[in-house]
Amino acid sequence: MGRKNGLKIIIAGMASLPASARRAALYQKAVRLAFGSSKRMSRRRGEVNVVFLGRAAMLRMNRHYLGHDYDTDVISFSHEPVPGLTGPEAPIGDIFISSWMTRRQAKALGHSPAAEAATLAVHGALHLTGHDDSRPAAKARMFKVQDRLVASLRV
Repeated sequence: MGRKNGLKIIIAGMASLPASARRAALYQKAVRLAFGSSKRMSRRRGEVNVVFLGRAAMLRMNRHYLGHDYDTDVISFSHEPVPGLTGPEAPIGDIFISSWMTRRQAKALGHSPAAEAATLAVHGALHLTGHDDSRPAAKARMFKVQDRLVASLRV
Protein backbone atom coordinates (compact mmCIF):
# COMPACT_ATOMS: atom_id res chain seq x y z
CA MET A 1 0.00 0.00 0.00
CA GLY A 2 1.28 3.45 -0.78
CA ARG A 3 0.19 6.78 0.61
CA LYS A 4 1.72 9.95 -0.70
CA ASN A 5 0.38 13.40 -1.58
CA GLY A 6 -3.01 12.52 -0.14
CA LEU A 7 -3.51 9.45 -2.33
CA LYS A 8 -3.70 6.01 -0.81
CA ILE A 9 -3.09 3.47 -3.56
CA ILE A 10 -3.71 -0.19 -2.85
CA ILE A 11 -2.40 -2.83 -5.26
CA ALA A 12 -3.99 -6.29 -5.15
CA GLY A 13 -3.87 -9.51 -7.16
CA MET A 14 -0.26 -9.29 -8.33
CA ALA A 15 0.13 -13.06 -7.93
CA SER A 16 -1.66 -13.35 -11.29
CA LEU A 17 1.22 -11.46 -12.96
CA PRO A 18 4.58 -12.93 -13.93
CA ALA A 19 7.08 -12.61 -11.07
CA SER A 20 9.07 -9.95 -12.95
CA ALA A 21 5.96 -7.73 -13.12
CA ARG A 22 5.06 -7.83 -9.43
CA ARG A 23 6.10 -4.23 -8.85
CA ALA A 24 3.58 -2.48 -6.62
CA ALA A 25 5.67 0.69 -6.30
CA LEU A 26 5.71 1.07 -10.10
CA TYR A 27 1.93 0.87 -10.37
CA GLN A 28 1.48 3.26 -7.44
CA LYS A 29 3.79 5.73 -9.19
CA ALA A 30 1.85 5.29 -12.44
CA VAL A 31 -1.44 6.19 -10.73
CA ARG A 32 0.14 9.18 -8.95
CA LEU A 33 1.53 10.49 -12.23
CA ALA A 34 -1.87 10.26 -13.88
CA PHE A 35 -3.54 12.10 -10.99
CA GLY A 36 -0.75 14.67 -10.98
CA SER A 37 -1.34 15.38 -14.67
CA SER A 38 -4.90 16.53 -13.94
CA LYS A 39 -5.43 20.04 -12.55
CA ARG A 40 -8.79 18.92 -11.21
CA MET A 41 -7.42 15.80 -9.48
CA SER A 42 -3.81 16.71 -8.58
CA ARG A 43 -4.75 17.69 -5.03
CA ARG A 44 -7.43 15.04 -4.55
CA ARG A 45 -7.18 12.99 -1.39
CA GLY A 46 -8.52 9.50 -1.12
CA GLU A 47 -8.12 5.86 -2.00
CA VAL A 48 -7.57 4.17 -5.36
CA ASN A 49 -7.49 0.40 -5.71
CA VAL A 50 -5.60 -1.29 -8.54
CA VAL A 51 -6.66 -4.92 -8.83
CA PHE A 52 -5.09 -7.46 -11.19
CA LEU A 53 -7.50 -10.19 -12.28
CA GLY A 54 -7.22 -13.37 -14.32
CA ARG A 55 -8.95 -13.69 -17.67
CA ALA A 56 -12.17 -15.34 -16.44
CA ALA A 57 -12.73 -12.83 -13.62
CA MET A 58 -12.07 -9.87 -15.91
CA LEU A 59 -14.46 -11.22 -18.53
CA ARG A 60 -17.15 -11.63 -15.84
CA MET A 61 -16.62 -8.01 -14.75
CA ASN A 62 -16.84 -6.79 -18.34
CA ARG A 63 -20.07 -8.73 -18.91
CA HIS A 64 -21.71 -7.86 -15.61
CA TYR A 65 -20.88 -4.16 -15.32
CA LEU A 66 -20.45 -3.04 -18.93
CA GLY A 67 -22.52 -5.61 -20.85
CA HIS A 68 -19.54 -6.49 -23.07
CA ASP A 69 -18.97 -10.14 -23.98
CA TYR A 70 -15.27 -9.91 -24.82
CA ASP A 71 -11.85 -9.68 -23.21
CA THR A 72 -10.66 -6.24 -22.17
CA ASP A 73 -7.42 -5.01 -20.65
CA VAL A 74 -8.55 -2.40 -18.11
CA ILE A 75 -11.79 -1.24 -16.53
CA SER A 76 -12.08 1.77 -14.21
CA PHE A 77 -14.91 2.68 -11.89
CA SER A 78 -15.15 6.09 -10.24
CA HIS A 79 -16.81 6.25 -6.85
CA GLU A 80 -19.33 8.90 -6.00
CA PRO A 81 -18.16 11.17 -3.20
CA VAL A 82 -19.31 10.01 0.22
CA PRO A 83 -20.90 12.91 2.13
CA GLY A 84 -18.69 13.93 5.03
CA LEU A 85 -15.79 11.68 3.98
CA THR A 86 -13.05 13.77 2.37
CA GLY A 87 -9.82 12.46 3.86
CA PRO A 88 -7.35 9.87 2.64
CA GLU A 89 -9.84 7.06 3.26
CA ALA A 90 -12.47 8.54 0.90
CA PRO A 91 -12.92 6.19 -2.07
CA ILE A 92 -11.94 7.68 -5.43
CA GLY A 93 -12.14 4.64 -7.67
CA ASP A 94 -11.05 1.18 -8.69
CA ILE A 95 -8.90 0.10 -11.60
CA PHE A 96 -9.18 -3.53 -12.70
CA ILE A 97 -6.42 -4.84 -14.97
CA SER A 98 -6.43 -8.16 -16.80
CA SER A 99 -3.18 -9.97 -16.07
CA TRP A 100 -3.92 -12.22 -19.06
CA MET A 101 -4.27 -9.25 -21.44
CA THR A 102 -1.21 -7.65 -19.82
CA ARG A 103 0.95 -10.64 -20.79
CA ARG A 104 -0.64 -10.95 -24.23
CA GLN A 105 -0.29 -7.26 -25.14
CA ALA A 106 3.25 -7.05 -23.76
CA LYS A 107 4.29 -9.89 -26.04
CA ALA A 108 2.51 -8.40 -29.07
CA LEU A 109 4.04 -4.95 -28.47
CA GLY A 110 7.52 -6.25 -27.67
CA HIS A 111 7.91 -4.92 -24.15
CA SER A 112 7.81 -6.34 -20.65
CA PRO A 113 4.65 -7.30 -18.75
CA ALA A 114 5.64 -4.69 -16.13
CA ALA A 115 5.72 -1.96 -18.81
CA GLU A 116 2.31 -3.05 -20.09
CA ALA A 117 0.82 -3.22 -16.59
CA ALA A 118 2.16 0.28 -15.86
CA THR A 119 0.61 1.53 -19.11
CA LEU A 120 -2.73 0.03 -18.15
CA ALA A 121 -2.50 1.51 -14.64
CA VAL A 122 -1.90 4.95 -16.16
CA HIS A 123 -4.77 4.43 -18.60
CA GLY A 124 -7.18 3.38 -15.87
CA ALA A 125 -6.12 6.27 -13.64
CA LEU A 126 -6.58 8.74 -16.49
CA HIS A 127 -10.17 7.52 -16.80
CA LEU A 128 -10.61 8.25 -13.07
CA THR A 129 -9.34 11.79 -13.65
CA GLY A 130 -11.98 12.37 -16.33
CA HIS A 131 -10.32 11.33 -19.59
CA ASP A 132 -12.51 9.60 -22.14
CA ASP A 133 -11.45 7.47 -25.09
CA SER A 134 -14.85 6.84 -26.67
CA ARG A 135 -14.45 9.49 -29.40
CA PRO A 136 -11.45 9.77 -31.76
CA ALA A 137 -10.36 13.28 -30.73
CA ALA A 138 -10.71 12.54 -27.01
CA LYS A 139 -8.88 9.25 -27.45
CA ALA A 140 -6.01 11.01 -29.23
CA ARG A 141 -5.72 13.53 -26.38
CA MET A 142 -5.85 10.79 -23.76
CA PHE A 143 -3.22 8.64 -25.47
CA LYS A 144 -0.91 11.64 -25.88
CA VAL A 145 -1.00 12.20 -22.11
CA GLN A 146 -0.73 8.45 -21.46
CA ASP A 147 2.32 8.07 -23.70
CA ARG A 148 4.07 11.01 -22.03
CA LEU A 149 3.41 9.64 -18.53
CA VAL A 150 4.47 6.08 -19.39
CA ALA A 151 7.68 7.38 -21.00
CA SER A 152 8.48 9.24 -17.77
CA LEU A 153 8.22 5.96 -15.83
CA ARG A 154 11.20 4.59 -17.82
CA VAL A 155 10.05 0.98 -17.52
